[in-house]
Amino acid sequence: MIKVCLIGASGKMGRAVIEEANNHSDINITNFIVHANSNALNLDVGNFHFQEANNKTFSASINHDFDCIIDFATRKNIESRISLYAKLKKPVLFCTTGLNLNERENLENLSQSMPIFMAPNTSIYIALIHDMLKKVFNYDKSLKVRISEKHHESKLDKPSGTALSFAKLTDLEESKIKSFREGDGSNWHKIQLSNHLEELEFKHSALNRSIYAQGALNVVKWFYQKPKNLYDMQTLIED
Repeated sequence: MIKVCLIGASGKMGRAVIEEANNHSDINITNFIVHANSNALNLDVGNFHFQEANNKTFSASINHDFDCIIDFATRKNIESRISLYAKLKKPVLFCTTGLNLNERENLENLSQSMPIFMAPNTSIYIALIHDMLKKVFNYDKSLKVRISEKHHESKLDKPSGTALSFAKLTDLEESKIKSFREGDGSNWHKIQLSNHLEELEFKHSALNRSIYAQGALNVVKWFYQKPKNLYDMQTLIED
C-alpha cells in the first residue's frame, strides 16, 4: 500500500485525485492538506467534495504517515512548500503549473537530495505527443509551427505549461502561442507543423480531469521508490 500526502486537496484536481484513488487498491491518501486560510480547513473531505461524509479531514499540517507527496496546489506559497519538502525528504510529484525559472531551479536543486518528479501535465499521451513532436522537429527544423491551447476560464497561467513545453521544443516564441480561456469544459492543445507540401497536426483533448488524476497516481506507483534525481514524464515513457 502506497500512502500519499495530497497537497491542494480542496481544489478541483484534489477532488479528482481523491475520487480516482478509489479505483486503486494499492493507493491510500493519508493526508488531505490545504493552506491555513482555506475555507475547507478542518471540514470533512467527503462532505466538501461529494456531499457524503468519509471521516477524513482537511488539515494545514502534515503528519508523517505517508510515502510520497502529490502537490496539485497553485504557485502561491510555493517557496515555503519547497522548504518544507526539503525537511521532509520524501518523494514529491510536483504538478503545479506556471513555475518561473527560479522556482524550477529550486526544485532541480532539491532533486540532488531527494526524488522530485516534475509534471505540470500528467497525461501519458501528452508525453507521447511530446516525444513524437521532438522526432519530427529534429528531422526538419524548417517546418512552420503553430501552437494553440484552450483551458477553463479559471486557469491562472497563460499560456499553459504544456503549450510552453511544446514551444520550447520547436523554437517557437511564447508570444506566438494562441491561448483561449473560456467555460469549464474540455481542454485541448494543438500543434500544427507545415511546409509547402505537407501539413501535420497533433491534438490532445482532455475530456475530464480524471485523466490527470489517473496519470498522477500511475506516476506515483512508478516513482515513489526511485533514487534521488529529477524525473519527468519523458523519463517515465523512456524507462
